[in-house]
Amino acid sequence: MVTREALRNMKMGETKTFDCPDRMAYNSGQATAYQMARIEGCKYSAVEGEKPNQLVITKSAL
Repeated sequence: MVTREALRNMKMGETKTFDCPDRMAYNSGQATAYQMARIEGCKYSAVEGEKPNQLVITKSAL
């Protein structure tokens, strides 16, 4: 599950894969990543993984 805490703990350049239980959780995870990017002043790339409802997030500098 994508949480603010999980995103906060990521290091710059780190990529994490999240297996979401359904599409609603997937969409929520994407929204959380983009919200945290504004709060932390960095960039999160959130893309679909190889499996259904898999979200791959990478943290990087602006």
